[in-house]
Amino acid sequence: MKLCLRHISEVFLYEYYCLGDDEYELTDVDTLTPHKERAKELMLAGNYSKSQKEWLDAHFENPVDMESILGIILCCKQLGDTEGEYSYTTESYNYCCTRAELAAYYRNLGWYYLEKYNPELSAACYLYSKYFEESQQADAELEFLEKAIGKKVSAKDLSQIRNTLKENNIPTEANPITLALLYKAAEEAQEAGDKAQALDCYRMVYDLTEDEEVGRRISGLS
Repeated sequence: MKLCLRHISEVFLYEYYCLGDDEYELTDVDTLTPHKERAKELMLAGNYSKSQKEWLDAHFENPVDMESILGIILCCKQLGDTEGEYSYTTESYNYCCTRAELAAYYRNLGWYYLEKYNPELSAACYLYSKYFEESQQADAELEFLEKAIGKKVSAKDLSQIRNTLKENNIPTEANPITLALLYKAAEEAQEAGDKAQALDCYRMVYDLTEDEEVGRRISGLS
């Protein structure tokens, strides 16, 4: 099986989360981008079914590529596939390597719980997404929720939101295994003399943790 894993972080994530007994090799050809570009064109044209197929083909070429997974999720929403949206959203958690990606994870959970008629949990997810990244989508959904349930949902503080998520078995921080994999990938890239990829990995860890030691490593390599 040939895969289009283009970064050391993707190799580490794939080998931990996806690799079974089958062997794989990396292709020198960019088989990912053509599918993604076609998927975006079809999405703009409103053809979500065909767009989703292209996103799925991209996902096959690189199972840990977040852009492809988020594309599939968006198509699921447009096609009314609520359970498909939830399945890919829960899968995406393992591959969230930035605050923006983690924010998207919570927004997608917010959409799912709104569809499942759980406005309180939906609001908590949307509010928590804003802790990682402000977004007009989250603001619009929260405004809709407030009108629907007839009360303010934005009055909750961070600890209340976290408690709501924890009570529903929703993680409140980046996956610690993913963070460990990114850190290990950074060390391996650094040892191999690939400063650029090492910096990429350290910066992803720092973006999610603001860890001082990681910050020092970034400064040392910059």
